[in-house]
Amino acid sequence: MLQINAWKFLLSGGLLGLLLSSALLVIIIYKLSPMLQSRRKLSLRDQHINPVPRYGGIALFWGFIGALFLVWWLPFEQRGLGLQSLPDNRLAGLCICGLMAWALGFVDDIFLIRARWKLTGQIGIALLAIRFGFDIKSVLIPFFQTVDLGIWSWPLTVLWIVGVMNAVNLIDGLDGLASGITIVALVCLATICWWQGQISLLLLILILIGSTIGFWSFNRPPATVFMGDSGSLFLGFILAVLSIWVFEAPTGVLSMSPVLMMAIPLLDTAFAVFRRLLKGIPFYSADNDHLHHRLIGKGYSSPQAMIILILVSVLFSGLSLLAHQMSHLQGYTLLGGVFLAYLLLYWLEYDVIRKPLASILGQGEHKKHRILMLALAEQIDFFFSKDPDIESTKRSFLFWTELAGVNRIETSLNDSVFWQNGTEIQSHRMLLFQHRGWEVRVSLPDSSWKIDSDIKGKMLEKVCIAFLIRLEQLDKHTVIPFKKQTK
Repeated sequence: MLQINAWKFLLSGGLLGLLLSSALLVIIIYKLSPMLQSRRKLSLRDQHINPVPRYGGIALFWGFIGALFLVWWLPFEQRGLGLQSLPDNRLAGLCICGLMAWALGFVDDIFLIRARWKLTGQIGIALLAIRFGFDIKSVLIPFFQTVDLGIWSWPLTVLWIVGVMNAVNLIDGLDGLASGITIVALVCLATICWWQGQISLLLLILILIGSTIGFWSFNRPPATVFMGDSGSLFLGFILAVLSIWVFEAPTGVLSMSPVLMMAIPLLDTAFAVFRRLLKGIPFYSADNDHLHHRLIGKGYSSPQAMIILILVSVLFSGLSLLAHQMSHLQGYTLLGGVFLAYLLLYWLEYDVIRKPLASILGQGEHKKHRILMLALAEQIDFFFSKDPDIESTKRSFLFWTELAGVNRIETSLNDSVFWQNGTEIQSHRMLLFQHRGWEVRVSLPDSSWKIDSDIKGKMLEKVCIAFLIRLEQLDKHTVIPFKKQTK
């Protein structure tokens, strides 16, 4: 057991991380963010009407690094708690690769790099981490035996690091959720370090916990700052490598416990990739059908949804600690985790869980529908050019918008409404597109934009602008006035 004085030093390390990250966040929110206005447009998935700074990752990373260097120079080593006792290759690798993960996300926050290039960068970071000693050589599979990975060591390690990075990135869709789940996972890692007597590593994790808590206090609902990709990729990377570092036995064998610890983000990511591939859209495209979206759809507020998922993450982390401490029960704890995941997904009414066969077989028609919508959108200018007058153009526009799930259209010229179609429902998402004096508003219910919101948002913008341009062209060559219609 650690002495009281030792705990004072350990907690002071966490306090340093908290203070530095909090101070940096204040600077980012009020000084830096106005100079780094993101070029991202509001999408159909956005929960906030007013823009929120998305550069919290700066405070997360640099608050952690700053506290790390302060602890290095302060007299922690005199108490046997210094970071100097950690393996140099791993400590250096954690900092260098962490910096690269943060930089990759920061560039994406500003310039919106393409998914393929971001994935390439993540793989490169994972390979570099392996060179610094973060590789999975053997895995203990419950109910079976220890498996020596051999040539599969590097591919599995890359898959784990890249997977966790993207899992944390994808779960970061609700105020306070990603940072809250990260804190739970870090506490789990800190507990194991305490059990194993890895005091120096415990100090490092406590510094990171302090930095993350400092960020979470600004990120909890209603958020005043987002971590952005810079924060989520950094946290995802550091969780991945720390799980390898902490959970591996003295023999180098890694248990399945990290999977339980990261169950919520990994589960959310796995289902996101599965449903996107099933529906015929790119696996890296954004949608609005994550675990937290389902909770909000069931009537829970954003703070309630965050708390529920964090509490479930605590349950999974408890199973992870049980599996690590009682290795002979590891198989049963893993089965318990699978059962808990099934109950969660069933409660959230995922069709692939409740009606797996019907859900999978029923995607054929949905895929054909989506392919037709996308194909028409790509040729929309040619599509509208075949219409000789305004009435036929409106019919063509109606045809496409019905495919997209739009339930109301309102078109105006110079603030005068000329054409309306559909019933106005206040709860539906309204999008506005403008071209000179022309304006069109389209309304979408939840069911029409949940699955492929970002793709549909881009297509709607393209089609609506083309529609307005065509109306302008026809209006210049016709004396037929618009008539207000109501359907």
